[in-house]
Amino acid sequence: MACISTALIVGGSIAGMNAAIALAKAGVKVDVVELAHVPLGASLAFSGRAAMALVELGIFDEVYATGRPALGSTAASFRNSTTGEITNPGPQRPTWPGAVDGVGVYRPAFLDVVQREAERLGVRVRKGVSYESFEDGADGVDVTFTDGETGRYDLFVAADGINSKTRDLIFPDAPKPQYSGQLSIRWMAPGPQVQDEGWYMSEVGKLGFYYLPQGLVYIPAVFNVPEAGRVSDAKVRSLFTALLDSMSAPAMKELRSRLDETSELIGRPFDWLLLQNPWHKGRTLVIGDAAHATSAHMGMGGGMAVEDAVVLGQCIAAAETLPEALDMFMTRRFERVKLVVETSVRLGQLEQENAPPSENVALLTKAFATIGEPY
Repeated sequence: MACISTALIVGGSIAGMNAAIALAKAGVKVDVVELAHVPLGASLAFSGRAAMALVELGIFDEVYATGRPALGSTAASFRNSTTGEITNPGPQRPTWPGAVDGVGVYRPAFLDVVQREAERLGVRVRKGVSYESFEDGADGVDVTFTDGETGRYDLFVAADGINSKTRDLIFPDAPKPQYSGQLSIRWMAPGPQVQDEGWYMSEVGKLGFYYLPQGLVYIPAVFNVPEAGRVSDAKVRSLFTALLDSMSAPAMKELRSRLDETSELIGRPFDWLLLQNPWHKGRTLVIGDAAHATSAHMGMGGGMAVEDAVVLGQCIAAAETLPEALDMFMTRRFERVKLVVETSVRLGQLEQENAPPSENVALLTKAFATIGEPY
């Protein structure tokens, strides 16, 4: 039996909506508020134990049917930028009896699956709403919402992203997001599948791609940009075009032919953050990117958010008291996400140092072996 009866989750993205499922399955009455009316974004990948977390939540089959099998493909390989031949097969990922395939999925499609499951379990989801204020007391958290409603909850879960206002309120001395020295540009290119999936590198930057069932090719690219700050749309387009133009492999030529002035490119700095243990104070808990935002170098940011959700539900169901549950949660989560954040930062540094891909692969292989252990 759960040690709490009610919970509010602020933020209805990956960590928040999956936490709603996990808590609802544990018997908790859950409300979710999310400012965005429509989910946006590009692609997410879930592999290893993160894919098993989707099984735990009861949504793996639908996500898998919506997405693209990731394990067993060459999407993680490094390829020659001129010929397209594989030069390094990519990191080794652990497996175990009963392991499920990894999957890549379009982020809006994934969040649609997750919200439907949460609502099926009785979770109340309100879009375009956040909290105006909250007071964390001994017997509950009193919340006033931006739409004028009020409520009282046993647990307040902040899953409001890397720029979390809740984190800053309850941990005023917490570290701020740090710039990694790299810029990410993502493009969901329309059209059929392109052969020779994998990662390509030139003196301009690094680019990878894989196909999604929605008739889209997901293309993430990474550039070394030492100075932090906003990059204009024109600069984003210039960098991305120059990268494609710098490589002559057949796949790069095909992708270049699909890029035009109407193509929507998403340019974002790779910022990261690691909130030190604990992530909770009183009845308030911070999870997901609000506690451990990372770059995409390991492809595990979304996976760690889903694991947060599953472990939270398990701890709430297993513990006799909320303080015991939150301490148990931190014991199971902190070192694991610390490894992902710190490894991702180091991978970005290796790229900025022009280290050979073999160093990147060796570090990834070691980290994947560790997080291949049960969460």
